[in-house]
Amino acid sequence: MLEGLSREELIAVVLAQAGVIEELRVEVARLAARVATLEAEAKKNSGNSSLPPSRDPVAERRRQAEARQEAQAARGGGKRRRPGKQRGAPGSTLALSDTPDVVLDHAPVTCGGCGAGLGDAEVTGESRRQVIDLPEVHPVVTEHRAQTRLCSCGHATTAPFPEGVRAPVSYGPRVRAVVCYLLARQHIPVERCAEAMADLFGIKISTGTIDAVYTDAARRLRGFITALVAVLRSLPVLHADETTDRVGTTTCWMHVVSTRLYTLIHASTTRGHDAVVDAGVLIGYRGVIIHDRLALYWKLKRAKHGLCGAHLLRDLASVAEVATQTAWATGLSSLLVEINRACDTARAAGHRRLAPGLQHQFRARYDTLVTAGQAANPEPLSGRKRDALQRASHNLVTAFATHRTSILRSMYDLNVSFSNNQAERDLRPVKLHRKISSCFRSQAGAERFAHVRSYLSTTRKHDIPAIDALTRLFNNDPWMPSPSPAS
Repeated sequence: MLEGLSREELIAVVLAQAGVIEELRVEVARLAARVATLEAEAKKNSGNSSLPPSRDPVAERRRQAEARQEAQAARGGGKRRRPGKQRGAPGSTLALSDTPDVVLDHAPVTCGGCGAGLGDAEVTGESRRQVIDLPEVHPVVTEHRAQTRLCSCGHATTAPFPEGVRAPVSYGPRVRAVVCYLLARQHIPVERCAEAMADLFGIKISTGTIDAVYTDAARRLRGFITALVAVLRSLPVLHADETTDRVGTTTCWMHVVSTRLYTLIHASTTRGHDAVVDAGVLIGYRGVIIHDRLALYWKLKRAKHGLCGAHLLRDLASVAEVATQTAWATGLSSLLVEINRACDTARAAGHRRLAPGLQHQFRARYDTLVTAGQAANPEPLSGRKRDALQRASHNLVTAFATHRTSILRSMYDLNVSFSNNQAERDLRPVKLHRKISSCFRSQAGAERFAHVRSYLSTTRKHDIPAIDALTRLFNNDPWMPSPSPAS
């Protein structure tokens, strides 16, 4: 094919082919990077990313279950627990009441032996069984009559109605508490809430009234929210996180600041700094904020920071899927788990911090692994950029190098949790709301949901039943937070 071509023509052909080869080489590199990215996406699961466990395929669930069994065996946990009551554990069942509300005696009519009547026979014993049931519920209507009395001076005086009795007919605090409970705690949509009130209690209440009750609850909680913000600002360690919901077709952000005893959920149109300002807790806060490395929190310069170990372990597991990153990533994962176990042991022994020698040992191992991670992520050649996988591993090892103190915060202060699970648990009702009710119709609706959820979450943490807490709210006596050393 090339016979008869001159030297110059052959050189031109070779150069043209070289150009094609270079284009193909670049295209192959691009496609290889794309394949690697897609393979990494396909390998994502609840163990190495933020995907929920419900997204895991059956094979991945089986693999994680086997991994948990192996870890349990390594800790000396033995065989996998069977479902239900464990052998040797104390049993539990419904206990007989010593003060039943109704007693029904059942007497045999005829003898089981000879068939004689037993109407006058002596009672020699009895056995007891009890049935727990609900009575048929009927609403109780209380009529208030304000009398007018004529004084001897000729002046007529009318008695005032009690607080809360304003309209000719209105719903009492407990009815309103149940409505608010169904909406905010059980996430039942307004129309189904009206249906439930009619079916369960025989109270026909309009959807407009239900919406007004919900709005009134949020209005009554203004003082509670103010007090809650003040208490949270006074505490030494806070958990912070955020997630999305929907207002119509737009995104709404739900921010949480919480502890073991308190929960504040704040609804905002933004994920950024303005939401933190509006919530009122973290601006100027000087304690420790546990979070997931979102850039928003690093702007809070006066606070100390603690990074969520659970998020870090997931990120390390994701990066470890790449062969060149496995050694340092798995090494850091094992180290973080080891540090957490040492902290748990120290807490159980009543210590305030780990021994200085142990801290030094952990820091030295940490620095060695981070150095190995940096070596595994060199700067790319001039003119080239990192692909998605390279960026993920480089950014992660850079975070470990830059934020060592924040990552190891729980090692230095045993009052700081290893993970941010507290905030994630407190945000879970937001996810439930979105699954059940789809979205809010207005930003005001999102804000009232956030306020009522803050109240219900906080009172539940103090072992106050939701209906009791809401009834107190509608009786103008809401439960109010106060700081305690164990908060």
